[in-house]
Amino acid sequence: MNATDNKDFMQELEKETRASVPDFFEKIKREAYRYYEEVTITDISGTCPYGHKKGDVFKVTNMNADSMCGSLYQPIHTNLVTLHYGGTLPWEKDPETFNGICHEGRVRVAVRRVELPKPQVLRTENRIIDMTGKGFAGIDAYRIYLETISVANSCTWGHCEGQKVELDAFNIGRVCGFLYWEIYQYVNLLLSGGSAAWEADPDIMHGCCPDPFNQVTYRLIREKR
Repeated sequence: MNATDNKDFMQELEKETRASVPDFFEKIKREAYRYYEEVTITDISGTCPYGHKKGDVFKVTNMNADSMCGSLYQPIHTNLVTLHYGGTLPWEKDPETFNGICHEGRVRVAVRRVELPKPQVLRTENRIIDMTGKGFAGIDAYRIYLETISVANSCTWGHCEGQKVELDAFNIGRVCGFLYWEIYQYVNLLLSGGSAAWEADPDIMHGCCPDPFNQVTYRLIREKR
């Protein structure tokens, strides 16, 4: 491989052969926001502490969680992204679907790709459920906040510098689903009283979202209740 073969994202964006940047972003819009994923709860073992019921249906995307429990949304997110961008899963007979289960092993779902009449960034309500007093010691002891430090270019979901939102292992809140998928492991680390060895403050963790173009940098903050 020579130097000309090893071009990064911005070099590719600036190719002279591309008609225009607006045309390029219109192409992204057509392809990235073409679908949503319909998630149906098919079975629940015992009682879901978040309140999900068999038969509940959600309209989700790679960014939109539609008031789904974070501990259900996070484990299905990887396969959901595959469907969302037009891919398929090799073990599924139906290329438009897959099945999943929450981290607790209680809630099972069927996920189906649905094409929108017109490409759009789907954004629905994300309600907050009080999870204190339900047997989760970390949530009873701490609050976790995500604070946006900076945004390169423009965040599609709307995160902006200085924004501070509360979330936990069940409540995604107003956080982009892609970002929540990435920080979930660290949210649980902080809720369980742990910390990152490389951070100067044991109650704070820093990171950035997966979007290489509209990259959001953030800090997670743990506070005692």
